[in-house]
Amino acid sequence: MCIDELMDALSNSKDYAVGQDDIHYQMRKHLHSETRSTLLSVLNEILIAGNFPCSWRESHVVRIQKPRKHTINPTNYRPIALTSCVCKIMECMINNRLVWYLAKNKIITPAQSGFRRPACTFRVFCQRGFYSEAASYCYFLRSRKGL
Repeated sequence: MCIDELMDALSNSKDYAVGQDDIHYQMRKHLHSETRSTLLSVLNEILIAGNFPCSWRESHVVRIQKPRKHTINPTNYRPIALTSCVCKIMECMINNRLVWYLAKNKIITPAQSGFRRPACTFRVFCQRGFYSEAASYCYFLRSRKGL
């Protein structure tokens, strides 16, 4: 991996809750250039050796109450897994490289739109002529209700 891939992963990350490593996302976004180089070296060594830290295989699961739901029913909570911040950086870098490789070598069909930037399902509907004002209004209502 290279420093540009690390910088991309750092700049595109969101401020999620911290994992067991207790590294806050704002801390890693403001790393000194020497620290970023050291982090990149460590991540590359881990990747080459294939020896991932045990703590990266664990997560702390917390439950978050769904909006406007009663606390009595256990199904009114969603589980959130808090994992290592550094592990998420590496996951992002590997994912970006895989997506780039698959797109460059035309392994992913253009019809595949889910989980790809900037593709989305709505764009596919527009490209294939399925878009209409009524359909878009129904989609908006459906997404507002969380269905």
